[in-house]
Formats: sequence, structure tokens, C-alpha cells
Amino acid sequence: AQVARVIQGDEWGQGSNSVVDLAEARRIVGGCSVVVGMHPDQAAQAIVEFAISSGKPFAVVPCCVYSSESQFRTRRLPGSGKRVTDYASLVEFLSAGRPGVQVADLDFEGKSTVIYRL
Repeated sequence: AQVARVIQGDEWGQGSNSVVDLAEARRIVGGCSVVVGMHPDQAAQAIVEFAISSGKPFAVVPCCVYSSESQFRTRRLPGSGKRVTDYASLVEFLSAGRPGVQVADLDFEGKSTVIYRL
């Protein structure tokens, strides 16, 4: 019910059911039992980091890499230092060196690799 309250509105951020207050959004997300991102665009890394820091299970199916956008140009793979520029390196970046994080392929067309921790 709380998630529906966050995402249902006339338009994103415009409907009477939208949450626009940061404190309210933190309360709702902080009280969730699992964090899920299905093709969350630029939020993929934030979802993984939030879930890990909060001790919550998560599942993220990233889609776009956004390697040309300034806030993502500094992402580097652990160990090699290679810049994250393609889908495979994004999946590695989001999963590498994070205890308990696993990667699997889902059975549907398009970007279908899930990064998760139970």
C-alpha cells in the first residue's frame, strides 16, 4: 500500500498520491522490507547502495549505463580500474566486492540480468 502511494499519481510528482516530501519518502523507503528496481535508469547504483547500507534484501535489473553523463564518468571497476562503459561492466560494478550479492539472468527479452541479495 505504501509503495502504491509513492508511484500512483496523475503524473510523476503531480498527483495527490505522490510523495514529494523528502522526510516522508525516507520514512516510506526506510520501512520497506525489500528494495526492487526494474530498469531504474540512473537509480540502479543508489538502490544497491541504499539496500546494502540498510541491511535490506534487494533485486535490481539495470538497463542503461549512462557512461557519458558527468555523475557516472568516475565509476570504475574494482581491481582493474576500467571505466564502466557498457552493460557487462555496469553489472560487474554493481555486484563486485559486495558480500552476498549474486547475479542471475531472467527469462525475458531485453536487459534481463538481475543483481540481488537475499
